[in-house]
Amino acid sequence: MNRAPDLNLLYDTLEQAGVEVFSFSCAPYDAIVSPDGYLAMDPAMIDSEAQEREILIHEEGHFATDTFYQLDSPYTLRQHQENVASRWGYKRYFPLDDLLDLMESGRTEVWQIAEAIGMPEDYVRDMLAYYQDARGVNFTSLLAQRQAAQEAAEHVQAEQEDIELFRKIIEQRKHEKGMA
Repeated sequence: MNRAPDLNLLYDTLEQAGVEVFSFSCAPYDAIVSPDGYLAMDPAMIDSEAQEREILIHEEGHFATDTFYQLDSPYTLRQHQENVASRWGYKRYFPLDDLLDLMESGRTEVWQIAEAIGMPEDYVRDMLAYYQDARGVNFTSLLAQRQAAQEAAEHVQAEQEDIELFRKIIEQRKHEKGMA
């Protein structure tokens, strides 16, 4: 089960937002954005589709949240803007319920989640840390709650099926008595 956002869709989304994406040698950076709608990506700095996907999602976050800075800006400002863009991408493309679905299906290791969503492991570590630290998510507790709710729903379903079967038997018995 691959839940990776489609690369073409990511490019289309940026294009629809008025962002022109183009190749440009911008080492040591893999990408550079301009608030007036330009995203330069350095193909020589991109090793995988997962990294390309990460760049596109992150940079889309800068445009969506209008969080830009100059390369010579102080670290605290840069880090804040980077965090805002990253968090936007986490919430937009990897909402908590989707992550819980993956974990329920047995993908609990960082590498398993990364593989399933087509993102680098470092991205997944940062995303899980965001959900845990900034949002206060306790994955173990939420998974246990979801399991309990699923079991309760299955129990109710089984009871409803038993009641329906019982009603059918009663109707059949009434019908048999009428014929006797």
